[in-house]
Amino acid sequence: MNLPALFKRDYMQTAIMITAVIVVVLVFWFGLSFIFGTDHPVLAVASGSMEPVLYAGDLIVIEGIPNINDIYAASADSDPPGDIVVYQGSRELIVHRVIDKNIANDGRIIFIFHGDANPPGANEQVKENQIVGRYVGFKIPWLGHIALFFDPLERKIAFVGLWIAILLIVELAPSIRKKLSSSNNEASL
Repeated sequence: MNLPALFKRDYMQTAIMITAVIVVVLVFWFGLSFIFGTDHPVLAVASGSMEPVLYAGDLIVIEGIPNINDIYAASADSDPPGDIVVYQGSRELIVHRVIDKNIANDGRIIFIFHGDANPPGANEQVKENQIVGRYVGFKIPWLGHIALFFDPLERKIAFVGLWIAILLIVELAPSIRKKLSSSNNEASL
């Protein structure tokens, strides 16, 4: 079989389409990472700890912070309020406001974070190497619920596998039916 005939087959066109979609998504993600200077340029807010500024399910845009000293620390009531920053918690990324910062004995900065909706005193100390990025002020409400639904890796893999299986069935079913009907026609002759 020659190459042009191979590319005309439905299953090959489907494989090319799937590959193209994957490449576009990866280029988009890595492009955003490069533009915003962080490995996590987009994040779904997982809890209501930052209400009323950010709600669970908001999809937010994050920028990297080249100079950690540029992070502004102040309470939510201040004018202007402190920066909303994403940091690596013990198990997941957390989005809270920087309310204070101190210099540790080793010269590193220790940030004090607080969720706007959390009770007073529920502060967290975060080292500068845990900082992921700063919220740029752009969010898409509710869209983050989709990302949160696919949070465990197993669920993402199962969803992608399901779509690939559906595409294969849709593409291969007509040719299988054609072969079955031609073999039935030959058997009845």
